[in-house]
Amino acid sequence: MADSVESNNDGDSLQNDALSIYEQQNISMFRLIKTLLSTSTMPHIILIILLSVILYTTARVDSLNVSVAMAFTSLSASYAMTALLANNKTISNWITLDENNTNDEMSIFIRNLYRFRICLFPLITSVGIFILLSLTTGENGIVANGNNAIPLILGMMFIAWSIVQGTSFSQWASNNSAKKITSVKNLASLKTSAIFAATIIFLTGMILASVFYQFQNLDNSLVQSILHSIPFSFVALGLFLGSLSYSWKFKKLSSMKPRLQKFSTRWSLICHLFITWHLLTIWRQNFMDPSIIQVFVEEIALMIFTVFVAIWSMTSRGYRSKFKLITEKNALTWGLAFGYAYAGSVAMLTTFFDDIKIVMSIGHAVVIVTVIYVHKIVLQNIIEKDNTSVDVSRILQDSELSTNTEDTEINIIQAKIESNSAKQQDSQEVWQEDNDVDWDKEQEQVQIDNIEWDETIDLD
Repeated sequence: MADSVESNNDGDSLQNDALSIYEQQNISMFRLIKTLLSTSTMPHIILIILLSVILYTTARVDSLNVSVAMAFTSLSASYAMTALLANNKTISNWITLDENNTNDEMSIFIRNLYRFRICLFPLITSVGIFILLSLTTGENGIVANGNNAIPLILGMMFIAWSIVQGTSFSQWASNNSAKKITSVKNLASLKTSAIFAATIIFLTGMILASVFYQFQNLDNSLVQSILHSIPFSFVALGLFLGSLSYSWKFKKLSSMKPRLQKFSTRWSLICHLFITWHLLTIWRQNFMDPSIIQVFVEEIALMIFTVFVAIWSMTSRGYRSKFKLITEKNALTWGLAFGYAYAGSVAMLTTFFDDIKIVMSIGHAVVIVTVIYVHKIVLQNIIEKDNTSVDVSRILQDSELSTNTEDTEINIIQAKIESNSAKQQDSQEVWQEDNDVDWDKEQEQVQIDNIEWDETIDLD
């Protein structure tokens, strides 16, 4: 009985490993945000905002389009090089403020301006990269007029950044969905969970859309804004049902085990709330009239979010790896490298389409498709890992059963051997029993009919 309980515990631990890959991330998002927004490196954050706005505005001039693309590329490459060198103590001192080494005699303006000295190393490096690009891809360079392709390449990377946003968010969401899944009691059925999630998606879409409709026209009553939001709510609900049917097979499989069902329910809800937000952005840009400034601010916030989740994702993956490309120490510089590349992609696509709304709609659509696809893949991987765990558990149980059977057979054989040995020993003891023997008694001769034996037989 004890062996059975022990084997069941082993099986449970193996099944729990199916979610362990999503549970064992070693860095929290809040700790990473605190690192990225540290006051000792804040000038880098301010600089990327200023340069991105300036270069984005400059990119509207056709004659400067190539130069702006090269500038974004140079800045991105410069901060990537700085990230690789961030473990060097000298480089680290150059790009990080020492709060204890400040001159209080300076005015506030000069003191704050002096803080930007930590940006000199990546800026000087970016100037060197820009010159190198000009010499190698310019009109008389090794690759003649190759720089004309840089805006197109940078613009095409926007699709990659959208995919990165979707996959990175999905990894973060799966990690948070798998955390602390201990209580698995009183779970609803799969259909009940689906109806509950659909209701949440519908109401969330209605609330968010109503808020934006209300801000668009403050003269509308709240009831009018809610009525305007109903079509979007049905579109969001339809997208949710379509995504649910796309991954329904794995939703059903996960519902067979309480712990997997709880993960699946939480995971699906987080993903589709994120999808609803992106869908609402597309809706607003096509059926509402947000200002350019509003869209730009929203996309800057989205860019920052994308950088955060991408850095978190890569930091978490490499945390236990021997080759740690991204760590908490150089996370900011990697984030700035991604940020300049992301901003450059948006700037280049805006010049191609001449409308930032079209660019953003494409990006949000790519994110939605990516999350829907990853949502299904994660469920599939979890099911496969769980099935593998069950198979391993069964093999171990069969192995234990086989071992127990062999031990039983050996014990039976040993018992038989001991029994036979005991019988032989008993018979020997009987044969060797010391009865009283009269050795002087004359032995009787063997009598054979009509034959008389002499007492002595002469052999001569």
